[in-house]
Amino acid sequence: MTDYVNRVHALLKGIPEERVIKRPATPPKVRVPTQAFTQFVVNREMGDWAEDLVRRGIDEMNSGLSAVRYGRSERIVAGEVGFKEYFESYHKELFSLGKRPDLLLYHGTPPQIDEKKDGHELIPLAKKSIAGFEVRSSQHAITKERTPDKLCFTPKIEDIWNVVQWIEHHHVKHFYVQVVFGAVYAIPFTVILEVLSKKPQDAGYTIEKEARNQFKSTIYLPLTFGRKISVDFVDPKISAFRKDLQGGRVLFGVAFSEGRVRLDSKVIDELLAT
Repeated sequence: MTDYVNRVHALLKGIPEERVIKRPATPPKVRVPTQAFTQFVVNREMGDWAEDLVRRGIDEMNSGLSAVRYGRSERIVAGEVGFKEYFESYHKELFSLGKRPDLLLYHGTPPQIDEKKDGHELIPLAKKSIAGFEVRSSQHAITKERTPDKLCFTPKIEDIWNVVQWIEHHHVKHFYVQVVFGAVYAIPFTVILEVLSKKPQDAGYTIEKEARNQFKSTIYLPLTFGRKISVDFVDPKISAFRKDLQGGRVLFGVAFSEGRVRLDSKVIDELLAT
């Protein structure tokens, strides 16, 4: 996959510096959050469900492809015992290896991966994969008003170099996958880099800072920049739960279960070939 890494590097050189946050020379200081909020819990639950939805969809295609969870999956939140150690460990690995994709795709049966292990230990297994999927969830649904050209992939500017670094260490193709209620879309990371080399007003994307994304510079790419990989979508079942934290704080969340997506194996094969 050296050709793929070289292609990523070549595309990266064409992007103006203001659109890419370069990797710092030394590990940046990170501020460990001291408490979690309900919206964080809801977003995490939805994200976990979206990852599992796509994973099950890939396995159910019966196309010879299989998927395994690879992103860190600890369930602790800020304020709980062990969160500080987890948070610092996550950022240490992020600096040294880059950002793990949520899922790894393999031909045939995937290896057993303990995603809680340090990423350095998992390099040999990850290198055997054929693609990494960064799965994103959204609280939007496709409707007559909310069409795919009005809904977006949302990679963060600060993650561009983190993804590049992961690719450099693993030589594996990378894709962003967006789950909205009603459909699933995917876009190659190389297409994101190609788009970023052009001015937003010319290419039809925006870069914004919003509270829902912690005011981090986020790229908004219409879903039509990618490919629809789903042909059928069944919404999840939803239930409420409470989470008791130390000190008497209580968070309330929404759990997502079941649901189903039928994926288009032909489109996915075409994307993997890019």
